[in-house]
Amino acid sequence: MRKFALILAALALLGPARGAAAQESYLFASPDTRASLTDEDARVSLTSFEEMNAIAIADRIACSMTRKVDISGVLGVYDTSSENSILMESDLKPKETEYLGSLLGRYEHQKFVLLFFPQAGGRDRLWTIHTSKSFEAAAMAVRQMHLTPVTVRAGAAGTEIWVVDMSDKFGDRPQQLGAQLGGSGTSQDGTANLLGDEDRAKSKAIFDATISTFEQHETHKLSSRLWTEAWHDAATRTCSTELPQ
Repeated sequence: MRKFALILAALALLGPARGAAAQESYLFASPDTRASLTDEDARVSLTSFEEMNAIAIADRIACSMTRKVDISGVLGVYDTSSENSILMESDLKPKETEYLGSLLGRYEHQKFVLLFFPQAGGRDRLWTIHTSKSFEAAAMAVRQMHLTPVTVRAGAAGTEIWVVDMSDKFGDRPQQLGAQLGGSGTSQDGTANLLGDEDRAKSKAIFDATISTFEQHETHKLSSRLWTEAWHDAATRTCSTELPQ
């Protein structure tokens, strides 16, 4: 996943709902390693085995540690391209989520995996915007307002835009985006953690170190399953469900 980032959103009429839910974590990752995809190619890739397998692997890792897991296929939207990605929400603790993210990063040969942990008073923010506008309209507005990268999910109930705003650098622009799209949204304070490096070899070392440290102190030792035939060929879920809209 390139400079992975994802997706912000905001309220226009209502002020952002600040605060954090108890023991909640978000993970943004991609199985795609191609340099650039058009929006349409990325949308087609959401139905690929690559995407289904990424969801299945995230499911198996998370469901080994908890039963509260929601995972959906989403699009990472950048300045001039997109990529098929996944978004996971769970009740895993931060160290468990970092472990899961590192396992996914290694399995998918990614540069980055993005995590967000809601926390009252945190210096970062996660915005979520809901709009009835189409994916095309949402992507155009995001790019015009220079809010990329974001994460977008389009469905029958409308379009969702997620943005992880590190150090609150976007200011009120997510609110402006929500207003422009006629949408509603919320924000959560918290801590964002971008695991990895622009150098893929360095990312591998970071992921391996995180996995090794976790497995030295915990009973979960899932790294040995990553490239087994059962996981490599998986395309179904075990306990996870789609993120609610």
